[in-house]
Amino acid sequence: MSGSNIRVTIVGGGIGGLALANMFERANISYIILEKATRIRALGSSLGLDASSLPVMEQLGLLDDFYRVSKPVRHFNFYNESAKRVGMIDFSDLEEIGGYPAIILDRPAFYQILQKNIPKHKIFYNKRVLSVTQTEESATCQCADGSAYLSDIVIGADGAYSAVRQNIYKSLKQQGRLSSNDDKPLGYNQHCLGKFKWGGGFVLFSCEKTLMVKFHQIGVSEPLDPEKYPCLKLDTTDFEIVIPKDRPYYAIYMPLPNNRLSFAVIQNVPRADARTGDSFKFSEWGPEAAVEMAEVVRDLANPFGGTFGDIIDNTPTDLISKIMLEEKFFECWHDGRVVLLGDASLRDVTTVFETYYHQRSKVAKTALGKSRQFGKVMGDR
Repeated sequence: MSGSNIRVTIVGGGIGGLALANMFERANISYIILEKATRIRALGSSLGLDASSLPVMEQLGLLDDFYRVSKPVRHFNFYNESAKRVGMIDFSDLEEIGGYPAIILDRPAFYQILQKNIPKHKIFYNKRVLSVTQTEESATCQCADGSAYLSDIVIGADGAYSAVRQNIYKSLKQQGRLSSNDDKPLGYNQHCLGKFKWGGGFVLFSCEKTLMVKFHQIGVSEPLDPEKYPCLKLDTTDFEIVIPKDRPYYAIYMPLPNNRLSFAVIQNVPRADARTGDSFKFSEWGPEAAVEMAEVVRDLANPFGGTFGDIIDNTPTDLISKIMLEEKFFECWHDGRVVLLGDASLRDVTTVFETYYHQRSKVAKTALGKSRQFGKVMGDR
């Protein structure tokens, strides 16, 4: 089976699904994307790329596009509860070390770049996948609207609560092949108002299987006055991180192009709730929950001579989100002709998926470990 006559269904039009679609375009692999939303809408947040992911964007011919809409990261500056600077980490030599800088851009710009080379007729909207069935020769996605899509391979890129993964695990559990770890529910250990995600290779190729457990509240402000916020005048970005000793959350401010600030506030969750996740339901994630959490933290001092509330007041409410980042390493990434965000281009599908798992799982575990260490440094103080 050559790459040109493989048929692939990608479930989910997020970063992973769109990135994979770009690769399939370059490799001349036939694919469609099934997206449950009525349109692909990126949350108002920021995202970073570095030497672990920018080479991929260069291979896809997108590197210059990303450079045009981003800023290179220079420093991480740390402040106490009084917004007094207490430390700094220098990242200005990353390009010299790794050949590429670390850059930051807003998520909508990221999505626009990933979508520009994808033909519109290959993205099907309002397609919520309910089930995935497979035979030795094919796999079929059944959608809520009654439609069905037959392909050689199904790739689940549909988020933390992946319908594709749930179908795989249901089948494996019935066969007695699901591990006890994968059978456990997700837990949560942090709230977050706003979100920043560092989009290395781990994020692009393993994000649906290695999950970080955090709640974020995120946002991107309207254009601000550079005289009041001098960091906006720089061609580079300094992460301004405020970590109060006496409160269970910390704030991160990240200057973006066009005089905007991206922000994230992360709130720790008690360990008992982290294990079960029972205290935090989907109903808490809407606009009302975001505004409520914003009010709780609006008096936090910012490094610019004001408070977090000043930034909130200059941010449209529809660009503020309270979201969750889960933290779990799933051991099973594939079953038969169905895989969670993986490569699919050769003849022996099972062998391909097993090779993919063995190559990527160590990287994913390492990335998760580093994320946990960073979260411990930031949260356990």
